[in-house]
Amino acid sequence: MHDYTASLMRACHGNYMRWMHISPQKVDADSFARFGIVQTCPAGDKERDVTGRQWHQRIEVMRNTIIYFRNNPSILFWEAGNTVVTVEHMQQMVDLRKLWDPDGGRVMGSRGNGDDAANTAITPTAEYYGVMIGQAPQTDALTGPKAMFRAYSAERRDRAPIIETEDFRDEGARRFWDDFSPPYYGFKKGANDTYQYTSESFALAGIKRYWEYWENRISNTDAAHSKWSGYCSIYFTDEDADGRQDSSEVARVSGKLDAMRLPKEIYFAHRVIQSEQPDLHILGHWSYPTGPDAKPTVKAIYVIANTDSVELFVNGKSAGVNSKPDSGWIFAFPNITFAPGSLKAIGKKGARVEAQQELTTAGAPEAIRLTPILGPNGLQADGEDVALIDFEVIDAKGQRCPTDDARVNFTCDGPAIWRGGYNSGKLDSTNNLYLNTELGINRVAVRSMPTAGTITVTAKRDGLKPAQVQLVSKPVTVIDGIRTFVPPKLQGPAEIQ
Repeated sequence: MHDYTASLMRACHGNYMRWMHISPQKVDADSFARFGIVQTCPAGDKERDVTGRQWHQRIEVMRNTIIYFRNNPSILFWEAGNTVVTVEHMQQMVDLRKLWDPDGGRVMGSRGNGDDAANTAITPTAEYYGVMIGQAPQTDALTGPKAMFRAYSAERRDRAPIIETEDFRDEGARRFWDDFSPPYYGFKKGANDTYQYTSESFALAGIKRYWEYWENRISNTDAAHSKWSGYCSIYFTDEDADGRQDSSEVARVSGKLDAMRLPKEIYFAHRVIQSEQPDLHILGHWSYPTGPDAKPTVKAIYVIANTDSVELFVNGKSAGVNSKPDSGWIFAFPNITFAPGSLKAIGKKGARVEAQQELTTAGAPEAIRLTPILGPNGLQADGEDVALIDFEVIDAKGQRCPTDDARVNFTCDGPAIWRGGYNSGKLDSTNNLYLNTELGINRVAVRSMPTAGTITVTAKRDGLKPAQVQLVSKPVTVIDGIRTFVPPKLQGPAEIQ
């Protein structure tokens, strides 16, 4: 499961993870190393600098963390604190790194976005500089090497790497396509909600923010726009961090994937904008309401592409060519009228076709489809292994119905523990034997037991053809509570649709 998350990050060409506040589990650090993802490793902090015994404890934890992880080839940054520490404390941390990791090529620093004297004072001591929400017009306008805004200064840029650690903290759930798609027709902001994104607008906002950093990356030959050595937006997957989702749809749902690792549109957008090969992705779907009571759907279509131009086709007829993207990658086609059939985008470099994608209109829901996701050696009957099962509502041709959002009921028989899934914005949706689809798909999990055997999962909804999948958990040898085999490892990035 840890490998699966790492593989998904590499599949969208992500290569940098900052673990927040505390050091990662070793299994995660090892997975991310195998998939070539640079890591920032904290020890522990209290969201502030501390004194006395608390500081001594942080030193001890950092010492243990360095010793524990110093042979990990992708941990390049040790983090002394989630906020600025004093010069004396930073020097102690640097000395600790030199004592316990003198030859690893790694560096010690901290995250901080303050412009106060305390932050400025550690500039000569820290070996790298972490910022939060660092890119802004104010950084472009700084004059003089020591002038600072949100922890950025030209002096720091010239001394050591400056990495963004926690940008784009905006939040948007997966289940809202756009303002024109049933059943929600956009996200209606509640009393406790901060943000009001759909999957479409969340992706667009994320791309625009990334572009601001990309234009100011360290390789820019214009010194005023040569800043950032790394960019990290907060959260790769949604989670209920700090219990902040109480009474709010949007609280810590900043992920590119939802908590079950199903992709949002922003995930595919990142796949495109971080790719070294030609690629494109049409945001959204092509299955809007029709019929005598349905109003015509007229909306902007957005194609995310890294090509020179994009041409859009509706049912084979050109709807125009765009060669002037917004924020580097957003090719917009306004006022496109939905007509059942196909929507196709073709990306070109010069006259050569480099990338293309076609969406087709789904028919009426006909059936449920189940697709299991297992480890390389199948499901192990060790009481820990997990099988993920995607459930989709499909039409007569087997195409996913992208606006389906209704309940599916499950049964699970055999030597397994039902772990279920979740629906965003719905209280108590976890661990039930029922779950709604979201955008036509959702995911549940079952955990193996120490007894091997056949596990049968059945999914039903009135009016649809049911689906069933059988998983065979394989016997393993456990002696005195210890497995006699090493868990299998995934190889290569995951494929995700």
